[in-house]
Amino acid sequence: MKIVLIAKQNIEKTYSGATRTVYEQIKYFKGLGHEVHVVGELINKKDLEKSGAIAHKTHRWFWQKKFKRRLQFSKAAQALAKNLSADLVIGHGDLQYQDIFLLHNSVHLAEEKINGKKLDSSTEMYQIHTPILKNQQFKKIIANSEIMKNDLIARFDIPESKISVIYPAVDTESFKNFSLEKKHALKKSFNFSEDEYLVGLVTSGNFKKRGVDRFFKAIDLLDETLALKTNFILVGKDKLSPYMQELLDKNKYKSRIHILPVISNVDDYFNALDIFVLPARIEEFGRVVAEAMSCGCPVITTKWVGASELLDSESKEFVFEGEDVSEFASLMSRLLDDSKLKQTIGELNSKSVIKGSEQEMFKKFDIVFSEFLES
Repeated sequence: MKIVLIAKQNIEKTYSGATRTVYEQIKYFKGLGHEVHVVGELINKKDLEKSGAIAHKTHRWFWQKKFKRRLQFSKAAQALAKNLSADLVIGHGDLQYQDIFLLHNSVHLAEEKINGKKLDSSTEMYQIHTPILKNQQFKKIIANSEIMKNDLIARFDIPESKISVIYPAVDTESFKNFSLEKKHALKKSFNFSEDEYLVGLVTSGNFKKRGVDRFFKAIDLLDETLALKTNFILVGKDKLSPYMQELLDKNKYKSRIHILPVISNVDDYFNALDIFVLPARIEEFGRVVAEAMSCGCPVITTKWVGASELLDSESKEFVFEGEDVSEFASLMSRLLDDSKLKQTIGELNSKSVIKGSEQEMFKKFDIVFSEFLES
């Protein structure tokens, strides 16, 4: 039995993608019979202990700026690792030194793609991530997509041998492809007619990053006959910026666009949709894409979304660069106009998403973690 320490400053929000990855790691290491410790500043102790981990809560330095608080957390986690004589230390972006650095966000690339400028050296994320990556303060790094891996190599000259790409897992048991009858019933439950199409963008928030403005612009370009047979939904916790609100207000098909609340059983949205879209400027992975695929939904997304790497054969034709909203509109029209193609793409997606399953994730974990855990 080995001792594994997983460190993440905030493990309180169990619904977040990064926190879900922590729980996936706990499940993996516990399955191998190892002792798993998790340390955080904000934690859900009950859920962590239920998962089989030993939870540790560090002191929270409320009066300090976020950057200094991260440094304090890093010191506390590293002291704990020493006290535990941990065989493996995994950091999730908050540790200055670790064996495995599991990176969730490409903060430098994201700033360039979203705001068109370099990341300011005075920002917290620059100060935290840059030294770790520039000085390679890890033995191995886990990237969540080829997009992230390629950026790390080009930007920080990190050897390819030190980077492993492991996709975040999609829960294929929770995200299933429902029968056509149930899909129609779901559409009705959301007050949409089963005779009309339903296209949706579902996200946790950050509408600029996820390209909500691109969605509105593409809708406005659709042929009127097709648009009037389609309802469009936006799901997310973010608020529309004045610019996006103006795009919505001026949209020819504003009455067909609906902003719906986030729900716990988000798979109902995916199964009700005829097409799922994520025209993101950057999404290092994007679990929602994989979840929609698992529900048998055709997906339109950009090449800057990591989960687009899961798409196979014909489905790859619905990945676009991102800037050209007329291309986006054309891809929507192509699927909406061809029910057979829509069905084919949905079926392909539900099969190819296996590349992002928990089983595949654990196989790759075996390769990365074996050198630290073998006697």
